[in-house]
Amino acid sequence: MSITVMSPSSVGEALHLFSVMNKYEVLCSMEMHISGQADPILGITRQPVKAEYVESFNRVGTGDSVVVTLGESEHCFELNLSISKHITDCQISLCIASENYAAWFSSEEIPPEGIAEARGYKEDSEDEYSPLFVNSYEQSLVEYIRTLEFDDLLDAQDALIATAQRAQKKAIESVNDQNFSNANGWQSRSIALMKLANLLSESNADYRAHIHPEVNPNE
Repeated sequence: MSITVMSPSSVGEALHLFSVMNKYEVLCSMEMHISGQADPILGITRQPVKAEYVESFNRVGTGDSVVVTLGESEHCFELNLSISKHITDCQISLCIASENYAAWFSSEEIPPEGIAEARGYKEDSEDEYSPLFVNSYEQSLVEYIRTLEFDDLLDAQDALIATAQRAQKKAIESVNDQNFSNANGWQSRSIALMKLANLLSESNADYRAHIHPEVNPNE
């Protein structure tokens, strides 16, 4: 069985990915799964897609949301949900999930230039140049990572990815068992471990020198 490991995403990146689908006129499909039900309660196939950020406010204090339009249907998602992605050489997949439901979006085939644009997203940050203060434990971790060699990081990354894949498999099993709360928990663990694997490896200069020889490892 092939296991797709989703990566953590954000509202900004999700809007960017939907924008790429719209720009290249790629059709998109969606399945909506509700906790306690084996089959999707809603399935929409091969429709034009667009998404927008909607600012709103009501008396109970809830606010902004993302509205995804598939063909003639609109679907509104609040911003307090988890978002994950998977980008292959020809397709974009997105998952927007809460404890009670999960909406899965899958694009049709996207041209290489569209995939390159999808992968080129960078999150805006007002604090990009703000100083980062670390405690003694964090400082010790940074100093230790700098002493490790490529093989050390590769082994650590492989172990974390393997554990992430096991968590993803358990998420799939939980979906099949109609336990969507557990599925979201395993999915979140898988995403966190994949992010840790990438950050841990990329933080080491020797690893970067092997994987990205065209880039100055000290940058």
